[in-house]
Amino acid sequence: MSSHDWHRNPDLKELRRQGYVPYTRRNDPHFLPKPMRLSARSESCEALNALSMALAANCDYNPDSDYPFEIMAPFEQIAAAMGMLHIYENGRKAYDSPLHALSVQEQLDYVIALRGQDTDTGQNKPLRLWLTEKFFTSRGIAVDEIRQWLGQFRQWAIKNGLTESLRKKYERHLLRLERIGIDLKDKHSLRNRLKQIKRWVVSPDLAKEKQEKVQLLQDGLADIENNAGQRLDWVLDETQQNLHSLATAKQKRQNPMYQAFVKWSTSAAVMTHVVQSMEKTLKQEHPALLNTDPETYYKLLLERAGIL
Repeated sequence: MSSHDWHRNPDLKELRRQGYVPYTRRNDPHFLPKPMRLSARSESCEALNALSMALAANCDYNPDSDYPFEIMAPFEQIAAAMGMLHIYENGRKAYDSPLHALSVQEQLDYVIALRGQDTDTGQNKPLRLWLTEKFFTSRGIAVDEIRQWLGQFRQWAIKNGLTESLRKKYERHLLRLERIGIDLKDKHSLRNRLKQIKRWVVSPDLAKEKQEKVQLLQDGLADIENNAGQRLDWVLDETQQNLHSLATAKQKRQNPMYQAFVKWSTSAAVMTHVVQSMEKTLKQEHPALLNTDPETYYKLLLERAGIL
């Protein structure tokens, strides 16, 4: 990734031959892009390379996610990782170079960006980002190799017992997006494009395995229907367990300490590794506290973070 030569990138050359289209002029039917010299400046290539590294480092590689390759960090944090986040004395933040590099990679179809109005600043910003398959194949990475990486990532997560923590991390990410007010309900074309990437990611073997499991579940449901009278008690117990799990999850969402922790941990004021380090330390000190007293658990985290 870091050794990619943007001067030889054929997609970038073709884009420069046609000319860039700034984001603010994309909906202007009268705007005509101006052709540029084929070789990009070194500063532009460095910005594209730094952006690619930052996006790859904060990408969700879990193949079980609804939409894979989503960037799990705000773009301000991406700009900070690039070393191009400027904060003025009045508190205003600027990152023009990362935004320009993002616009270029959008036009190259390497990145998909969902923009919207930031509730904190009122500005139009990239709020959700996804990497496309071309982001990887343009670097000479084969499709089978990417599928192998994702399969190894899943096996590594299962082996180390990280599937639950990855799921919670994804839930925190969705809660942050819900707080901002971002959803894909009305974005039909975007959802179709992301589903296309999902189909590209899932290997034929994995799809076959999933189909076999679906068939197994269907056969199991058929057996339950045939033996409904004999296994009614089992079905009722299973339903009661599901209701208990739903009630526990609802109680957790209504916990004010948990909500305050999610709001702080998903903000741009703290890095993700800092939050994970605090949680790891507290779990080592109090292994059973999260299950026995979640409110005290999140209260201690907020106190250590200096929020309370």
